[in-house]
Amino acid sequence: MFSLARFRYRLWAGCLCALFASPSFAAELPRLVQQHGRFALFVDGAPYTVMAAQLHNSSAWPDTLPDTWRSVEALHANTVEAPVYWEQFEPEPGHLDTTNIDALIDQSRQHGVHLILLWFGSWKNGQMHYAPGWIKSDPAHYPRALDAHGEPVEDLSPYAASNLQADEKAFAALMRYLKQKDGEQHTVIMVQVENEPGMIGGIRDHSTAANAAFHSKLPSSLAAALHRPDGSWSDVFGTDADEMFNAYGISRYIDQVAAAGKAVYPLPMYVNTWLRYKGKHLPGDDYPSGGATWNVLDLWKASAPHIDLIGTDLYTTDYGEFTKVVDQYARPDNPAWISETGDEAGNAPYFFYVLAKGGIGFSIFGVDNADDTPALQAATAAHARNFQLVGAMQRQVAKAAFDGRLLAAIELRGQPKKTLDIGRWQAKVSFGAPMWGDAPAELPGNPSADGHLLIVRQTDTEFLVCGVDARVEFERHNDDHRHGQLLRVEQGSFIDGQWHMQRLWNGDETDYGLNFGSRPTLLRVTVGSY
Repeated sequence: MFSLARFRYRLWAGCLCALFASPSFAAELPRLVQQHGRFALFVDGAPYTVMAAQLHNSSAWPDTLPDTWRSVEALHANTVEAPVYWEQFEPEPGHLDTTNIDALIDQSRQHGVHLILLWFGSWKNGQMHYAPGWIKSDPAHYPRALDAHGEPVEDLSPYAASNLQADEKAFAALMRYLKQKDGEQHTVIMVQVENEPGMIGGIRDHSTAANAAFHSKLPSSLAAALHRPDGSWSDVFGTDADEMFNAYGISRYIDQVAAAGKAVYPLPMYVNTWLRYKGKHLPGDDYPSGGATWNVLDLWKASAPHIDLIGTDLYTTDYGEFTKVVDQYARPDNPAWISETGDEAGNAPYFFYVLAKGGIGFSIFGVDNADDTPALQAATAAHARNFQLVGAMQRQVAKAAFDGRLLAAIELRGQPKKTLDIGRWQAKVSFGAPMWGDAPAELPGNPSADGHLLIVRQTDTEFLVCGVDARVEFERHNDDHRHGQLLRVEQGSFIDGQWHMQRLWNGDETDYGLNFGSRPTLLRVTVGSY
């Protein structure tokens, strides 16, 4: 698809990007670093907090992409997540079209944001809809998975070598082109391999090759990793055998796709998950069978070593449901990573919870909504406020998350108080107190129960604090008969990594605790004793 006009456009766009690209995008290759059971995504040589805006599925086209940037900027996002469509990238076997990728990278550079690419290959939401037409129309060579009745479903069989080879080849070509175009600037910081993989319409593939593997013994390396005995899938897993087997086939397939890409250009790679939650429990019906759901997560981690982390597509505003899922996936072998969440105001406070769990970031799906409703305006305002607060100190936050120096208080309806322990100090957080004056004996909480507060422990006596609709009071454990006091409270911001004070808080601003309203405010608090 080469043309002189397109070449001239790309040359012009490349020159324009060179003028506007941030110089920080030219440092070392992004990587996921693990240390003492904690993780950080290193970008430009330092921990990075992902605050992402994810585009709708059909928005990553050159003609529609310009319409999305106003929404991204309104959110104060530092990263954009956007799909790469296999059907567009390889419209004919071996014939590659990089038009969409060029537009994504060039425009991301122009707008000064990083980019996470989402490979819509063999799977997109548990089906194969983004596979090229030449794959879909040739099931004899690219077999479908079969359900228990032998009927084909809308999934490629993970046990067909031809399917795997086609995806491996295309994904490796994508990574090779990324290295060529972006290998020095590193606009692209991470790649999602497939999208919400798994099987819809059945629990496992019943093709001839799959059935033969299912009736064989469990691979000994997998049995050892899961601390299971030798035996067939049915012997080892009983009624869960079908789902476990499908998870193994899909995870191995995707791991080999990722390995092919990493051999060319080893960016961090992850898989996102259509979750098993909200009472859903039927694989292949309630959620795609074989995806990296919590009940097969150990298997995924054991069988997909080239996948650096597992992300969660977490669509709920319920405190208990949201935090339960985060806790399931924040493990010594996997960081919390909200690869998608809804564009809703009600889930905005949980960004702070994810960070306090050592998470690497938070991504809002579908920010480029056409309808500008009051609900969407409220959602944009809520998430933008958080991203603006953390964005002012995102490197400090990322490093603190990596070191385990973050604490968060999230309002839970009916529980308007929370105490955070910080060494010899306690941060007593309350929700629903007035912005000035004594709080009532019975705090009402905020009407929407949306208060939240984040503390970065810089030293034993110095903290960075930001919050929304919350009050915090610092008290010292006085087991040594000493008393605590505020020594200095500075309001300010970070500019090029350096703290710049705007003003001191004292008197009315500190006599009744430190009060945060709806306006983004960052404080540096120094405490002492006497």
